[in-house]
This record gives sequence, C-alpha cells and structure tokens, in this order.
Amino acid sequence: MKIFNTTIMAVVLLLLGAGSLEAGTINTNETLKGEVLEAATGEPIPGATIIIQETERGTAADADGRFQFDSLPQGSYTLSIRAVGFTAISLSVDHPEDGFLSIKLQQDIFRADDVIVTSSPIGRSIQYQPAQALNREALQQKAAPSLGEILDGSPGVSTRSFGSAPSRPVIRGLDGDRVLVLQNGERMGDLSGTAVDHAVSLDPLSMDRVEVVRGPASLLYGSSAIGGVVNMFSNDMPRDWDKGPSGSLATHAATVNDMGAGLARFQQGWDSFAVTGRVIYRDGGDIRTPEGRLPDTSVNNVSFGSGLGYRSGNFETGLSVSGMDYTYGLPEAIDDPNENVEIRMNRTNLQSISTLKMDRFFELAELRIQLSDYVHDEIESEINPDGSVDEDLEISFNQQTVSSSLLLRHRPIGRFEGALGLSMNYSQLTVGGDEALTPDADSYFLAGYLYEEIRLNSRFNVKTGARLEFKETFVKTNELFTDPGEFEDRSDLIFAGAIGLNYTPNRNWEAGFQVARAFRTPGIEELYSNAPHLAAGSFDIGDPTLDNETSIGTDLFLKYRSNRIYSELSLYVNRINNFINFSPTGEIHGPSGLPVFEYGSTDALLYGFEFQTDIAFTDQLRAGVGFDYVRGRERTGDQNDLPFIPPFRTHLSMMYDTGDWWAGPRLRIANSQDRVAPNEDPTDGYLLVGMDAGYRLGHGVSFSVRVDNLLNESYRDHLSRVEDRNNPMPARNINAMLRWEF
Repeated sequence: MKIFNTTIMAVVLLLLGAGSLEAGTINTNETLKGEVLEAATGEPIPGATIIIQETERGTAADADGRFQFDSLPQGSYTLSIRAVGFTAISLSVDHPEDGFLSIKLQQDIFRADDVIVTSSPIGRSIQYQPAQALNREALQQKAAPSLGEILDGSPGVSTRSFGSAPSRPVIRGLDGDRVLVLQNGERMGDLSGTAVDHAVSLDPLSMDRVEVVRGPASLLYGSSAIGGVVNMFSNDMPRDWDKGPSGSLATHAATVNDMGAGLARFQQGWDSFAVTGRVIYRDGGDIRTPEGRLPDTSVNNVSFGSGLGYRSGNFETGLSVSGMDYTYGLPEAIDDPNENVEIRMNRTNLQSISTLKMDRFFELAELRIQLSDYVHDEIESEINPDGSVDEDLEISFNQQTVSSSLLLRHRPIGRFEGALGLSMNYSQLTVGGDEALTPDADSYFLAGYLYEEIRLNSRFNVKTGARLEFKETFVKTNELFTDPGEFEDRSDLIFAGAIGLNYTPNRNWEAGFQVARAFRTPGIEELYSNAPHLAAGSFDIGDPTLDNETSIGTDLFLKYRSNRIYSELSLYVNRINNFINFSPTGEIHGPSGLPVFEYGSTDALLYGFEFQTDIAFTDQLRAGVGFDYVRGRERTGDQNDLPFIPPFRTHLSMMYDTGDWWAGPRLRIANSQDRVAPNEDPTDGYLLVGMDAGYRLGHGVSFSVRVDNLLNESYRDHLSRVEDRNNPMPARNINAMLRWEF
C-alpha cells in the first residue's frame, strides 16, 4: 500500500507540473524545427535521423516525428534525412526563412519489410497489436551488456535475471521458449530460450535497431512466438549504403562490475557493392550489490561480423558472417568460494538476404537463409587445497541449425494487400558431459502462411491470416540416455491464425484489436530432462507426456498522439491450454543438493494491461508515466498462481533535451508480489531512482551517461533466479558510452 500511495502521489505531482509549466519562448532566428512524416499516410516517423551536413550536427525525431536544432546561425544548409525502411533524402533549406519544415519520406520497397518485419510482412505501418522499436540512439542511452537489461522497463517487458550475461526479456509474464528472439528476422539457432542460465548470443553493441512485438505472433513465426517476438537488427550485411567510407567507434563502461567494452566498425560503399566489418570486445568482473560482490557473475566476450552487399536494378543481395566467443560466470555456488560454474559459449553464423522487385502478380520476393553453429559448455571448477584447479565438463550442447524463409508479396488487388510465406528450419542437437541433461535430438519444421490486409476505407483496415506447420522431432540416445525404448519421436501438424482490426478516425487517434490462435511445441528439455542442471542451480525433471501449448490471445490498444502528448493503453487476455510450467517441488535432490524443479502441464490464464503517456511541456521538456500489470493463474483445480510473474510496476521519467544535450531523472516503483505459485517465495516492493544525461558533440560524436539505482537500494527482484532471490540485485551503477559515427 505504501508503494501504491507513493505511485499515485508521484503521478499527481507530475500532472500538476504539466499544468503549471508554460511553453518556453523560441527565438526563430536560432531554432530550426520540423517534422518527418510518411509520404503515403502522413504518419510521423519516430527515430528518423536528421543531420546538418555543413556542421555534422545530428538529432533524432521524437515520438511525434518532430525535431529541432537550437542555436543555429542563419544561413543555407543541407539536411540529410534517413529512417529505416524509407528512402534517404537530402534537402536544402534557408534558415530561418523556410520556417517550420514538413519533410515527407517515401517507403523504400527493399527495406520497408525491415521496418515492421516483426509484425507485418507487407511493409505497412498499420498495427493490430502493440509493438515498439528502439533506434541506435535509444540503444546507446540504454547501454547494457545483455538484451534483457536493455529492454527491462519497456511497456510490458521485464527481465529474467541470473546474473548479467543471461538476462533475457520477459514479455507479459512469459519468457524462455515463449518469447522468440530473432536476428535480422531469422531464428538465431542458440539455446537462450531453454534455460535461465543460457545467454542470447549477440552483443548489444552490434545492434542498430530492436523491435518488440507484445503478444502472440505464431502466425508469422510459428512455435516459440506464443508470448511475443524480439527482433534484433545488425548491419553486418550492408543493405543500404552511400558511396565512400563510413563507420563508427564506440566505448562502453560500467562501474557495477568494472566493465569495459569497445566497438570498431568500418564500411566502404561503391555504386553496386559495399563491404563492412566490425569487432567488439567486452570484459567485466563480478557484480557489486549493496551487500557486497555477487560471486561468479563476470563476463568476457569477443565478437566479430563482416559482410558484403550487391545491388543492381531491381535486385539486391547480401551475405554476412558473424561470430561470438562468450565466457560468463553463474552465481550457482556462491556460498562455496572454492567452487564456481561458468559457461563457455561459441556461435558462428552465416546469413544471406536477397530481394527482387518484379512487375508481375508477385511484386516482391525476399529469400533469407541462415546457418548457425552453436557450442555451449557448462564447466564446474574446484580449487584444491594446493591451489590447483580441477575442471569438470558437466553439460555440453552442440547445435547446428539451418533456417530459411521465402516471402512473396503480391501487388494490391482492389482493397487487398498481402503476402505468401514459406519457411523451414532444421536442427541437430548433441548433448554430452558428465551430467547430460537430455538425450540428443534432430528436428525440423516446414510451414506456409497466407497474410492479407484489407483496406475497408480510409479509417478501417482488417488483417487476416493462417499458418500451417508440420514439425517432427527424432529423439536419439547418447552416453547417459542409452535406452531408446524410453523415448518417442514426435510429429505435429499445427494451425495458427489471426484476425485483426485497425481503426484510425484521424491523425490523432488509432485503435487496434487482434484475436490470434498461437502454439508452442515442448522442447526436448521439457520432455526428457532428468539430471542436475548445475549452471541453473536446479535438478530438472521432464514429462514426456506433455502436449502442445495452444493459446487464444486477445489484444486491444488505443493510441493518442498530438503535438504535445503521446499516450497508449493496451489490454490483453491470453488463454493457454496445456501450459507448461517449471515449478519448484519444495524437495532437495540428495546426491546433488539442488532443489528439484519439475515440468508440468495445466490450463492457464494470463491477463493485464500496459499504459504509457509522454507529455511535452515545452519543446525541450518532456515527461513520461507508465504502468504495466500481469496476472497469471491456472484455470483448473485450485487455480494456483503461476510462478515467476512480475509485479505491478510504475515508471516515471522527465527529460530536458535541447538538441545538443539532454538530462533527466526517472523512477521505477515495483509493488510487492504475493500472488505466488506453491513453494514460491513472495518478494517485497521497491523504489529505484535513476538518471540519464548526454551530449551531442557534433561531427557524429555523442556521449551518454545513465545511472541506475542511484540511492544504492538493496532489493530483491521477483524474476531473479539467484539462490531463490536471497541475494540482492545490483548496486548503484554508472553506465557511460562514447560513440563516433563517421
């Protein structure tokens, strides 16, 4: 109740501040202002970048597509305007004679799919379920060593914590294999979704853009997208370039674990060809908490990427190769200083994307191919009395994956626009080590989907689609699972579908509604685990009788945008049959001393809401308020609460941004969580204070600082898996990043 009262008071003070502030006066002789819009629809383009070529000053459009440059002398300038998915333009302006600029960009047919590939295969900005995107500047301001930490605090998104490295996003209370993480639109081929100790195998410094779709997305992506999709875009394969050299240098430092990281990227473009390459190095020690260091949470990785692009007329293609060598500790045996557990992971990835524009029924064809080789060793080290170290390979995973997708977008037929999609995925998983967790497995799926959008009139749009997927899994013996009679191959023919409605009565208001049938097939670890999983700190027991999860998810959102206010409210209900949960039994496995966790099945109901609003008090001063809530429980029996459901959260922020520099505080208020599953401990609420600041130095150079947990609060997070949340979360942390784009 105390946390709730604090939340209400903070919101009231913020809204009172909105009424008491007057718009600041602007000297039009010094301030250049404008907006960036879609040419076809007139909708704003948030995140568009605007660069003054003569001074190399740059800025990004806000949520309303607006931008401004302060303290700009009168004169003639050339603006370079870019946005992902739109054709870049250059514009000559006379300042201040040209006044307020209204800049319109045309969608680039080669790249429109990349803009909203996560939610629509036809390149339209109309939404039917909540989605958001972070551009490069936003990623810099949220700099962190893992994807989960970057997205934590976004509407409806929290993070599963088990040290810094394996932090992974949780969307609306769903995580693991229910949240699909993509790289440039394709499955990554790693094992980050299968256990809490497994990390996403892409360094955040390599990301240029991240898109998040909240809610079921199995129509386009199949299994593992029952809770949502996170799509990470990197520039290892050039798909848009200017002639000549370009690149970036960046460095990232954090105090909470004495971490340092650096990025170097270079690109050379010609008329038809481009080549690029990058290298990243990151090293950090154990995490500090208000009560001391959290042992075995260090990180070290080196990653690389390189690629080439080719374009000629209506054809564009590219090829990239990337790799990551990652070693990180896990806080599993923190009470024993002579024992530690770490994961040594290596991934090599080859990806190709080819696009062809055609003047026929199918106007665009895009083919994606990806090959991934993933190796993952979980090592237990013990320090002997004489100082020597014994290492044991507890579990090893080796997975090779081939995936491909073909998109055929047809030309508009009356009111219909749509696409046909085909996809396949094949993987081979080999499991070894002294305590191999599961048998080996080979699996593949073949799928096809049809997606159509129907423009009923200028206000109403409808989407509908269906997907049919056939999947087979062949279970094989290995050194510890030797009896083939204990296993059974699986084959599934699965249907997914969705229907949605978008209503846009005017430029200020937009509403969307979607009903989707989604599915998820159980993983090999959920079916056949029967061994200690030392790195995760549990003894895992699977259930070979588990059936496929099927869900009916309903989403409703309402948006309002004006020159001063942006607000969005999202409501959702997700009914999941055969929901697979991973719950503590309250027992301890004697030989290993680890708590026993079992995979089980129940029918579940998850529902909740997200609300966010941003208010521009003046052209420089903005504030934001956000809430998110999810409730998860069983639908049958005692209707127990589901495990690891995040509490009600409130986010408050304020930002003063002159165009050259920005600064502002933020608050996160988490309520206590006492709606817990059997044998799960509740957690108390907490309040965290943070601060963001930065400076755009010009010539492509920017510097940002973010302070987390400013007051050094000692708190426990409900999604932490560190010793059943008995250890506090990280202490005060100062993140700093310096970046130079040239």
